[in-house]
Amino acid sequence: MRLLEAAIAVIGEKGPDACSIEDFVAAAGVSRGTFYNYFPTTEDLLRAVQVKVGGGLAAVLDARLPSTMRASRRLATRLHSYIASVTRDPAWGWVMMRIDGSRLERMPVLEANMDFIYREGLTHGEFRELDLAAVRTLVFGTARMVQRDILMGLSSREHAVQVVGLILVALGLAHAEAVEVSREAARLAAEILDAA
Repeated sequence: MRLLEAAIAVIGEKGPDACSIEDFVAAAGVSRGTFYNYFPTTEDLLRAVQVKVGGGLAAVLDARLPSTMRASRRLATRLHSYIASVTRDPAWGWVMMRIDGSRLERMPVLEANMDFIYREGLTHGEFRELDLAAVRTLVFGTARMVQRDILMGLSSREHAVQVVGLILVALGLAHAEAVEVSREAARLAAEILDAA
């Protein structure tokens, strides 16, 4: 845990590609050998940080969002939850931004969840047939840029509502419906985070 907490602080400051094992062990106050007892490589540590930082919110959302919820609303709520988390905890947001911008692959659980929601939306006629890799890039890339804009002070809550609405438009919803779903999802995400 000391290594993970130290890694979060170091990554938030330097970014994952500028960090070395020496940075992590110095911040944690442990030896290099202790590092290797838990993490064979720096990438293993980065993956553990990614899961610790991003996985907690995913678990909360998995527990709170009913399986009967429409795919468009579930996707929008997940996106707004991550966006709201950045607003509430900028340090968390910068760590996630830096990890997302690194050479690590996306968290498999987040990618699998995105794929499931998209396929469910296809099955129920909410979403149009699109290339799945393009959908992932659109959703994850756009969410990352909204987070960046918020962290830089360039965005507002309404901006996030509009951007998530545009993602839903790209997936197949009519514009007015997409913005309404996004606005409702932003409210629900705030409720979920307040209760967590």
